[in-house]
Amino acid sequence: MTPSDTVRPAAVTARGWGWRHAGRSLPAVRALDLDIQPGERVLLLGPSGAGKSTLLHALAGVLGDSDAVARHDGAPDADDSDETGALLIDGAPPRAQRGRTGLMQQDPETQVVLSRVGDDVAFGAENLAVPRTDIWTRVGEALDDVGLAYLPLDHPTSALSGGQKQRLALAGILAMRPGLLLLDEPTANLDPAGVLEVRDAVGRCLDKTGATLVVVEHRVGVWKDLVDRIVVLQPGSATDSAVLLDGPPDQVLAQARDMLVAAGVWVPGYVPATRARSGGTGAQGSAGAGDPGGARGGGARGREPPVGGREPCGLPRTSPPAALQGCPSGTGAGRHHGTGPGRPGPDRHRAQRFRKVHVCPHPRRVAPAGGGQGFRHR
Repeated sequence: MTPSDTVRPAAVTARGWGWRHAGRSLPAVRALDLDIQPGERVLLLGPSGAGKSTLLHALAGVLGDSDAVARHDGAPDADDSDETGALLIDGAPPRAQRGRTGLMQQDPETQVVLSRVGDDVAFGAENLAVPRTDIWTRVGEALDDVGLAYLPLDHPTSALSGGQKQRLALAGILAMRPGLLLLDEPTANLDPAGVLEVRDAVGRCLDKTGATLVVVEHRVGVWKDLVDRIVVLQPGSATDSAVLLDGPPDQVLAQARDMLVAAGVWVPGYVPATRARSGGTGAQGSAGAGDPGGARGGGARGREPPVGGREPCGLPRTSPPAALQGCPSGTGAGRHHGTGPGRPGPDRHRAQRFRKVHVCPHPRRVAPAGGGQGFRHR
């Protein structure tokens, strides 16, 4: 990196900060007092409604944005929302520091901006007016940092997996050279392999840049060894402060274990209860919370029940209609398809033919009408 490209880790300061969303009677966050030192790595935990995402959006400088009013002086928009106290990044309001932060959210599909890999990674740097000669150097470095350097710059982003799209979003953030990296459940929608790909990519980038990290996640076991602190937030109220616990990971997890389990957080060593598969033999609670492929079913993804068993929805598995034997998604047992436009069939679970596309509801695939190769995931 050149001196101008060197990442300068950001400091975060909150003093009595709170935020009430428009139309709500109680604040999402109240009386938050928090200090995060430059280069520190913090994991935010807490039950739903504790204001974790609200805090991350505030740090990204996007909380309270509206189309009607565009403010650049650090003040929130004049709507029904309410902000109290002070939240600062390097001593300035987050809205005035938007180039210093990068926010990754949980849905891979909504974070892809452009149709080609190189253009997508370059998008943020272009909007920060980075000199043209420096942008593509940054793009190459960022793709290498997240393990996607093997992809051509003109590779279609639509052909990427969920884990690859999240790493692509991370590369786009890194090309901006932010001092504060904000991750809002970045692995929530990924399979076990994608979870580890993203976690490892984040670790490599932090080791290289030294940037400050604030991550919100429910899979504590995935991030525990990557962070320095765990901060537990509690839902906003009229009297209680926002921070319930703050300290080293092992200490906080020991103190708040029961509360976090009750809130649905996957703490290490906790095996959450899971429903048995319909017609299956799996026992309840068989998935470990510390495993990225745990209770949410990631580990069993892609497995088909045996012929003669049941579909994941519980319906009997049957053979496809003879008229669709040539359809790629109708080659195996249990692929239900309609045989004509709008024809309901003898049972309501037969998929219908829509816009010349055969829809198979159980494997979640779409096959072109008339057979052929190349069916795609919906």
